[in-house]
Amino acid sequence: MLDTNKEKADAPKVQAAPRKPRFQSACVWLVVGAVILTLLGSGLGLAFAVPKFVDSITFQRSLYYKGPPDIRSAVVRPLIGPEQTFDLAVSVWVRTDGAANFGDEEENDNKVVEKPLRRKMFPLAPAVPLYSDIVFRGLTLRDKNVFAAINFTVPTAYFRKPILAKDDLRGSVALIPTSPSSLDHIDIYSTWIPDFIDTFPVRSWPFPLGSSKRNKTIADKVLESFGATVPLLQFHNIRKRCENTEDDDSDYDEDTEVNPYKTDGKSPRIHHPYIVTRSQIRIVDEATVFDRRAYMGKHRTLKYNSCQQRSTLFPTFHECDRSYIHVGHVETAISLNTTDEKGVNDIVYSPYISLSRSAGPKDLLPIPIHRDACSTAEDSLRASGDDQESVDVTWNLAFSGLSFLKFAMLEQTEKLQGQTKFDMESSDHHKVLAHDDIEITDAIWGYKHHESLHLGRRYILSAFKLAFAVLVDVFNAVYWYTRTTTVSISMLGSFLLVGAKVITAFAPKIAEGLVHNESAAAWLTTLIDIAFSLIPVYLMVRALFRFTRTSLPTSTTTSKQWIPRRVPTHAERASQRVEDRMSYWTKCAIILLIFAIYYFFSPHYYSVIPAILPDPQPDDYLHSWLIDGWPYFVFPMDVASSCFQLWMNSQTQTFAGSLKIGNQMVFALRVVNVLEYVPGVVGPYDARPRLVAHQLVELLLASVALWQSVKFPVVTQDQDTLHVE
Repeated sequence: MLDTNKEKADAPKVQAAPRKPRFQSACVWLVVGAVILTLLGSGLGLAFAVPKFVDSITFQRSLYYKGPPDIRSAVVRPLIGPEQTFDLAVSVWVRTDGAANFGDEEENDNKVVEKPLRRKMFPLAPAVPLYSDIVFRGLTLRDKNVFAAINFTVPTAYFRKPILAKDDLRGSVALIPTSPSSLDHIDIYSTWIPDFIDTFPVRSWPFPLGSSKRNKTIADKVLESFGATVPLLQFHNIRKRCENTEDDDSDYDEDTEVNPYKTDGKSPRIHHPYIVTRSQIRIVDEATVFDRRAYMGKHRTLKYNSCQQRSTLFPTFHECDRSYIHVGHVETAISLNTTDEKGVNDIVYSPYISLSRSAGPKDLLPIPIHRDACSTAEDSLRASGDDQESVDVTWNLAFSGLSFLKFAMLEQTEKLQGQTKFDMESSDHHKVLAHDDIEITDAIWGYKHHESLHLGRRYILSAFKLAFAVLVDVFNAVYWYTRTTTVSISMLGSFLLVGAKVITAFAPKIAEGLVHNESAAAWLTTLIDIAFSLIPVYLMVRALFRFTRTSLPTSTTTSKQWIPRRVPTHAERASQRVEDRMSYWTKCAIILLIFAIYYFFSPHYYSVIPAILPDPQPDDYLHSWLIDGWPYFVFPMDVASSCFQLWMNSQTQTFAGSLKIGNQMVFALRVVNVLEYVPGVVGPYDARPRLVAHQLVELLLASVALWQSVKFPVVTQDQDTLHVE
């Protein structure tokens, strides 16, 4: 009976009146003020920058017609309206070594070359169509993710040349409105490129490829004037074939190119041609009526210096900037033979269409030829043994209509990023991860590589994971910063958590520095990074050891201490006695058992759901005893810490160790981690890692903590608990 009463007396008193606000130091207020000023400055900057950015990329805003809609002579209408359907003709071209012929009309098996009105200054090298036909039918401006694929064969003889260009293999697309359309009434047209500049063809002639010969009509020429082309070659490294030849790329400049269209000065092994097998066809969903005077003025201004002909002595097609911001819908103005009541011809503007240049490692097909120079004839013969005369290609295409704002932002993003260089000699593990990054980036702009992919959902889950992880760190920091009592906190569990955080902060970064043999400056950066990582540890240690400011009443602190510490209160001593109910040997047995499970069974490596992502090779990541060994300490310490805190909560019938909302964020983070393995949520994807048993252990512990946070009240902190017995 006496023991029962004693246990009741030992139970911590956790309910009390709300405490008064803590004293905030001048440093804290300075930090808060700096954060507020930074946010205000950022907000004002965005307030001024965003409108200017929007105005710069929506230059056609000045073209919008604001008058009465029934005045036909004052407006320019779209060739492709919201309800107008159209087809897309896709072509593939390979460059040949033959000389261009601009004489009289000449026929061959594939095309008819017509004599231009004016001789081209610098004619482009002739190209032969490998494929040219209608691929998409019945599209509209608002269609999204319409998929198709075409097959063609590329001869490899041309690509044995020492100097290659990205344009040696090209793809093109031309839009063909479905009849009836405004194109049926065409009279004349004006295009933005001068007629003395040679341009890439966008479809074979006759069209489709292999059809009977016929002459081009003016409507055919109009359709080709606003077609789009894209290079289908990229240059990346390739596996070495010359087994007995030493690598010597000292004569090659890997950082600069005199001409970006050529491979001159590049080692064939680090600059091998790859065929792009995936592209997206994009069209701007714009059907607004434009003001005729403003539109024609913009068209004349563009045509005046469209290809730098006013500032360049010998302009070529490569000086023509066909970006949406530069050209937009004014590249082709089409006059119709229909008139209004005053006899003024109607004018329509062309749609804007383009092809993406985004491709991942899985979308790149190496041309099966050997282009490197071996030191011996025998080595060259062996290296060329796998060469092929041709290669079969499947070009996967997707079509989507985008708003003008989204399209312009996407175009500017692609310009800033440029072409991504991939290490094609890396392992399948790294190539799949690199390709997955491309897929996720494309998903941001609404482009799916496959119909079954749900990359948008994956992106949302990734955003939630990042948000929850940040919130967990913030709430944990707030919790330990505001602690004035250790009532109901498991001291052993908290110290285990401190140890896990210290090891996590030090071990990976120190090991990486040792492996890379970093310089003194790099070590300084590493130490600063570690110092920031230890801020949460400092907050925990300050609360657990009851460090206090000297300004607090001396009656609550012990004397003759270098760092003032508050004397534990009655409630804190009672809380410690509750934790001591579990014997020392029981605690040691639990810790040793958890460590033994992680050492012998490795739950953090044991797969519950196997990975689709290929396993990494030994050289893919850094390895050392410190990098490979620290998880065997951190994970069991983290699990043991959670177990002791959950037991402490159950004994005191209160919730401690974290904020309730912080614990809820932890649970949400664990759930999102598991949702990434549900096919119905994210669909199949090749970069999916394995689900390990440790993740399920974390989810189980987070679920128990969530239940406790709902059932138990929190420990209320107040000044009354600071009294000393």
